[in-house]
Amino acid sequence: MADSPHIWKNRETIWRIARLWLVVLALGIAVIGIFFALLQAKSFSSRVREQLEVQAARVAHDARNQFDQQLSDVLDRVTAQIAHKETTIGTEMSNLPGWVDGIFSWDGTSLVALAPPSETGTPLANLTDLIRQRMRTVPLDGSPPPHANGSEMLYGQIAGEPFSLTYRVMTRDDGPTITAVVRINTAAQKPEVIEPLLPAGLGLQVVQVDPYETAWTIPLTGALKYWAIRPTEALIAEQRDAVFRQTLTYLGLTVLSLATLLVAMWFLVRLARQEVALAKLKANFVADVSHELKTPLALIRMFGETLQAGRIASEEKRQEYYEIITREATRLTNLINNILDFASIEAGKRQYTLAPVDIGGVVRQTYHTYSSQLEGAGFEHFLSVAEDLPLVDADGDAISQAVLNLINNAQKYSDEERHIVIDVAADTRRGHRGVVISVHDRGIGISPDDRARLVEGFFRASDDRVRERAGTGLGLSLVRHIVQAHGGFLNVESRLVKGSTFRIFLPESASIAVDDSHTSAE
Repeated sequence: MADSPHIWKNRETIWRIARLWLVVLALGIAVIGIFFALLQAKSFSSRVREQLEVQAARVAHDARNQFDQQLSDVLDRVTAQIAHKETTIGTEMSNLPGWVDGIFSWDGTSLVALAPPSETGTPLANLTDLIRQRMRTVPLDGSPPPHANGSEMLYGQIAGEPFSLTYRVMTRDDGPTITAVVRINTAAQKPEVIEPLLPAGLGLQVVQVDPYETAWTIPLTGALKYWAIRPTEALIAEQRDAVFRQTLTYLGLTVLSLATLLVAMWFLVRLARQEVALAKLKANFVADVSHELKTPLALIRMFGETLQAGRIASEEKRQEYYEIITREATRLTNLINNILDFASIEAGKRQYTLAPVDIGGVVRQTYHTYSSQLEGAGFEHFLSVAEDLPLVDADGDAISQAVLNLINNAQKYSDEERHIVIDVAADTRRGHRGVVISVHDRGIGISPDDRARLVEGFFRASDDRVRERAGTGLGLSLVRHIVQAHGGFLNVESRLVKGSTFRIFLPESASIAVDDSHTSAE
């Protein structure tokens, strides 16, 4: 029994929902893949940054220690000079670090330049006034400074440029408390102290502290507070390219995996749809076959019982009933043969006995057998068989069955114009000589979409004009298999409402072709 329509509707709904979820799954995998790609890129960037930050922090630490050591050494030497009441720095102080730019002494009221600062940048007078102003706040009561090296730092700006001062308070035995002051050239700190500690080729640079800096920086502290270590523009660009390449690689792998998944899903959905369609076709086939079997059997039984009861007195009427019984029995036989042959083909057990055959004679005999049914159905029918047809290696019964199916098909799908023409002629197709059997009708025609699937087993077109006619969908499939087994091919020309023409091409017998070639050679 065929499945009811609502069951098929439910199955189609389930498949529609399944396809929707498959699409959602694919999109979810794509989002997850992109997320992990960005996550991996971020992780890669973080690892590189962490390594550089460790290097930069080490450089900052070493620079601060080195500068503090140099600063302590300079203050020791300066305070020693002041302790000896020197008013200028001696020659032994000429090898001071390059970042020393001016040495002063402060007694609480006056500032004495022991080593004047350079004239570049800040005017000496302005600098002296600034130092004098700053030093007024320096305690001279002998309280110890907070730093281990006994010094303290003062910071400021002159004309927008940063400057630093370091000082140490000392008490002489024979005089007032004196403060030793050293002005630090902040610009010289970069080449003198910090840059020599940077590993070559690491991609780090020393820059002035910028509060608006967007790239990560490691700021220095203390007397080096105006400087920071950060990656170079070249390194930033290189890392950006590396992150981009890695992200692109992960995205490419994600897209490839997604494409593979989508293709697999497409094949799966396609296969499932084919299986569902095939199951539906087979279910419809069972219903159609049941109807096809039921109709002729009912007619045979009805007219047989009528004849058996002796209720028909007229010989002419009895002959009419006999003819109906014979026609329906023939129809029933053809149906059963088609089903059995299709089952044999599906099982791979269908075999053909090939021998040189006169195709014209086979078609003529089949036509005469079926012509009475065509006349009873009100058809105009014509047969044309050309002379001197080449012999064909064929199974005569199989070819007869194929032609009978085409005639039956033409009869079934004809409406008002009941007209069938059968033509058998010699022809050459695809470089081979042979015989073409054409069956032409003026029926309802075939749509281009249905034409491609016409010879599939169980297939019936979705056209309502086709559905309203009983059928199994096996006839043309059997015709194709028979023709292909004989080395030929089947094609169809059709236009809706204009009719159809089916052509079977069968190649000439191989033995005859060989004999002809030998004769030609002689």
